[in-house]
Amino acid sequence: MVARKSQWTTERIKEGFEIFLKEKGRLPKSLEIDESDYLPSRKLIERNFGGLEKLRGELGYKDTHFGKGKFRSEIAHNANISGRNTEKSLEKLLKNKFGEVFVHTEKIFDNTKNRVDFYIYSPSGNLGIDVFGTDTMFNLQSNINIKLNKYSGFNERLLFVVASNSLSQVDLDTYMMKKTKIIPKNAKIITIQSLEQAVSQMKAYPNPLPY
Repeated sequence: MVARKSQWTTERIKEGFEIFLKEKGRLPKSLEIDESDYLPSRKLIERNFGGLEKLRGELGYKDTHFGKGKFRSEIAHNANISGRNTEKSLEKLLKNKFGEVFVHTEKIFDNTKNRVDFYIYSPSGNLGIDVFGTDTMFNLQSNINIKLNKYSGFNERLLFVVASNSLSQVDLDTYMMKKTKIIPKNAKIITIQSLEQAVSQMKAYPNPLPY
């Protein structure tokens, strides 16, 4: 049962931190605190305990600020590595399916030089793919808002592919149902697994290059 705001003490919050620590192997980041059923909101922590960084220190945790120093470097490094590995894996998948000639990476699609990560030529219909990583619904919404503006002039089929260890296709479908007024009909948000399934059902042009 979730505690009421008046019941949040440093002891109860530390219990929540320890639960998260056992589940994830690390303390929760600020956005994950708002999404946790066994922790108060960030605003309550800011108002009642002087902020998250201060509270981590008072609770005896050595690393109190995940946005500084080694944590910032590790986050940036891991995000870059993850992003590159994901794009490389998808590029291999797409070229194996459609052939190298019909898979264009970083294709410019308008006069502002906006680029789509992958553009596929297929008898089933041409397709644009934008790949990004996120593990929270809050970050998903921020990413989608930015990308909808970027792709406002992209009129062909468009897939936003989410590389995530915590968001399922059900989560993404639920989000899209709530955002039907802003997500264009030519776009869909899917997981990597859903992309693989969609690609497997598409047709490919014959390879024009000699073997």
